[in-house]
Amino acid sequence: MTINEYNLDSTGLTNQIKSSMQSLNGSQIILYLRWAGSLLVILSAIGFMMQSHADLLPAYRYWVGLAIVLALCAGGLVCNYVLKELTGARLFFALGAAFLPVQVSQVSAMLYTFVHGTQARQLEYTWLQFADVHPALIAIDIGITAVLLITVSYTSFSMLAKRQVKTLMQAALLGSLGLLLPIRDGYWLPVIITLLFGVLSVIERQFQQDNTMQLAEGVTARALISLPLLILVGRSLLYPISFWLAIVIAAIIATIGIVDAKRYTQSALVIYVGQCLGTLAALSIWPMTVEHFVGISQNLYSLMIPVALVLFALSTQVAYHAKAYRSLGSLLATGLAYAALLDDQAFAPLLALSTGIALVIIGGLKYHEKIPFFLGQLCFLGGILFYCSYVVDAYSNAPWLFSIGLGLVVLMLASILEKKHQSIVKAVGNYLNELKDWR
Repeated sequence: MTINEYNLDSTGLTNQIKSSMQSLNGSQIILYLRWAGSLLVILSAIGFMMQSHADLLPAYRYWVGLAIVLALCAGGLVCNYVLKELTGARLFFALGAAFLPVQVSQVSAMLYTFVHGTQARQLEYTWLQFADVHPALIAIDIGITAVLLITVSYTSFSMLAKRQVKTLMQAALLGSLGLLLPIRDGYWLPVIITLLFGVLSVIERQFQQDNTMQLAEGVTARALISLPLLILVGRSLLYPISFWLAIVIAAIIATIGIVDAKRYTQSALVIYVGQCLGTLAALSIWPMTVEHFVGISQNLYSLMIPVALVLFALSTQVAYHAKAYRSLGSLLATGLAYAALLDDQAFAPLLALSTGIALVIIGGLKYHEKIPFFLGQLCFLGGILFYCSYVVDAYSNAPWLFSIGLGLVVLMLASILEKKHQSIVKAVGNYLNELKDWR
């Protein structure tokens, strides 16, 4: 190769590198601009709502939000038909679809105030109060919102995930319907939240089987159908929280943190943090239930046994420290069973016996773990010893009868040992060898 040819090759390679760097920098700049623009729009809209704007009537606040949605849709149309740029069009329509649940929530506030009148539960935040709106205007707002909900959502889902438009539209309409219902009480609201979460969970499992829904566009579409549920939960927390709502929210946090987090990310840190939060939420359900129905007292040892059962149930779902969950559950169950025995609580002996058998079968025989196995035996022994107190009482009343019975038992034991001596020794040896391999 001559010097000139070498120089030409070097120059071409340098030009290719520069071109690649320029292309990369251009793509990054465009990405940053889109993120910045999206954040500006979202934060500006949130700022407008939270500043309350007492000089604006409630209906006008709805129309300002409507103008934002229409402006975003107009931007999407310009990108699609004028600039022929599909990515920007997707972003504009996705933002428009994301603002629609906010509009639905505002119409719901108007409808709720109109239906319940002076008995409506008003929040202290003026930017969330939509009172004194004329019924005709409410009907017009509902009609406009319904039209935009169908058209904008359909357009957005068609651009983001065309194969799943029907399912996405059904989920979006169902979520918006739940958000629109004029319900704020502590009984029906948890029911609505539970139903929406259950439907979204079923739909999410279907989407997990579609590879296109794992792309950025598919993830965005899945996030959009979750917004009504998130707004519904967030809005409910602004009111005094009821027992049933607290239970539902704790169950949702536990499900998302322990079960769902593993499907959405591979990050060990995120999964671990989600597992910790989900565990705390799950463990809080039973104490809240006991406090609500029974009340807090000092004799709750037997009532707290289900907390140990929750730990065992969680050990089948968690990604980390499953053995520690079962060990901690075993220690808790054994301690609570003995505390109930010492406190002479009703059914404490039966509780100790059943808990011991459960620990031996589940922790020992199923998972081959020593801690639950031996603690189960200890718990079972506590129940037996409790019943032995009745034997002691019987001995004090009729010692001769007790001695005869004990003598018969000892004689029978001797006969059994003589006949089954080898089999018993072999069984004990197998038992000890089996325990060596247990964790």
